[in-house]
Parts: sequence; structure tokens; C-alpha cells
Amino acid sequence: MCHPKKTVQHYLNCPSAPPTNYNDTLNRLEVSYYIQAANRVSHWSPVGAPLSCLNKLKANIEILRELEIPTRFENRDIGILIAVNHDRRHIVVAFRSTNDIVQFMTQYLTFALGMMDESPFGGKMNSYYARAYQDILNYGFDDYLKEDMRKYLGYSIFVTGHSLGGTLANIFALHIAMKLGRNDVTVYSWSSPRSGDETFTQLYHQYVPIAFRIVRDGDFVADLPFRISQTIPTPHHNGFEIFYQSHMLSENYVVCNQPETEYCLKGQWYKKPVSHMYLFDQNYANYKLGFCE
Repeated sequence: MCHPKKTVQHYLNCPSAPPTNYNDTLNRLEVSYYIQAANRVSHWSPVGAPLSCLNKLKANIEILRELEIPTRFENRDIGILIAVNHDRRHIVVAFRSTNDIVQFMTQYLTFALGMMDESPFGGKMNSYYARAYQDILNYGFDDYLKEDMRKYLGYSIFVTGHSLGGTLANIFALHIAMKLGRNDVTVYSWSSPRSGDETFTQLYHQYVPIAFRIVRDGDFVADLPFRISQTIPTPHHNGFEIFYQSHMLSENYVVCNQPETEYCLKGQWYKKPVSHMYLFDQNYANYKLGFCE
């Protein structure tokens, strides 16, 4: 082991040189509104609510698709926003965070029981995320995205989401890179739980080198499912952790050189729900959201 005295000892967590192109300004001023828009892809939100968030950017952005996809596991749905930012020349794929107590408890149940399903990439994924992934594919996600990629040739792919949306962003970043053959995928996932096992994580690092996992001090969801053993097959974190300390100030973050380390979020003994829902001075508690103020 490269760090035998640490909590997460697996070799996948060994230190390495992180990418140098993390952009705090992009994250807090643009990605935040991509996520706010995705969180309004819901039957609870009024028509036009996602666009009201993107209009905050004062950029040349248009929404291509708002998808609400039924899930079989708990009979709820997943929200996905596909948009295009012509100024940055990227197609945005943003996933909605959890917006229902049943959806939250179903995820937590699979965490507590250690439920893992076979992954189409190889290895295994948490059962909830593996089945949500298949539901999204069965709905026709690939056909939609391929059509958009053909229309906007030369545009890169930018994938994001918060919480459940962050984990789905990680999974679909690998899908877009590995299954659709794109080598220009960038990921900014916020507060995402662990998703896949050793094989999944190895493939992720191979196919999605520009991946940032943004967390803030005290976030308990980003430490789920718990890693209770170094030998039992359980999900790992993927991507480089960007750890924001108190108040998430622009000068108060660390680009960690490991997927998780005691010098970043893993080293904090206290956890608080507000840290998962309040980021960059915005509220991401996702329930019956209206227009972006």
C-alpha cells in the first residue's frame, strides 16, 4: 500500500499529479446554474424554469432537451437537461439531484445493504445507479445525444450534476467516453456518492482524465456508501477531489492529489446536512423549485 496508515488504503487512492485546469470561476458562476437548471427538470417546476436559470449566465445558451425518465427501482424519475453553450462550444449534459424522499431512502437502502449490480463497463456499480443507468439508456438517451453531437460538430461534452446527479454525471461521462467514443469529456460533479468498484474506477481514470469531484466541508453524502473494509468489494471515489473549506470562498479550496484523503473531506469527523444542500451561496435543496430568482 502507498499509505498503510490511512483510512482508504486501496492502491486506487494513491497520490498522483492532479490536472491543473480546474476552474473555480467556471464552477461557481456557470456550472452552478447548469445544475440549478437541471434541478428544475421536474413536473414540480413550472414550464420555463430551467431556462430562467440559464438566462442568469448572459451567454449564448439554448436548451436542447428536458428529459424526465421513469425509474423502475423506486417508481420515481430522473431529470436530465441537455443544452448547448455556443460561447464555450460545448454540449452540456446535466443531471438532476434527488428530489423525493422515496428516491433518497432507496439510494440509502442500497448503500446500507451493500447492493452491487454487474456494470456494463466491467466490474460492478451500486445497484441503484446501475439500474438508473439502464433506465436512462432504455429511454433513448444515446439516440438523443448522438443527434445533438451530429448537429454540433466540434463541440466538446461537459457533464455535471449534484448529489444523485453528480454520480450519474460520473457514470455517463464514462459512458459517453467509452461507449460513444468521445475523448473530449469534462466532468464537474458536485457532492457525489461513490458509484463503482475497482474495475469501474480504473476504467473511469483511463477514459475520463478531466474529472473534478467538488465537495465542501461537512458533506455527509459524499462519504456514502461507506468504505467499511479495504478488501470487501465496495464503491470507490473517482476523479480528483476539489475540497472547499468553510464558506466556499474562491481562495479557500484545495485540489487534492488523491480521490479521497484525510487532508481533504475524508479527514473531517463532523458532518452536517446543510453542507450538502448549500454550496457557493446558493441553495440546492431540491423540492418543488420555481423560477431562478
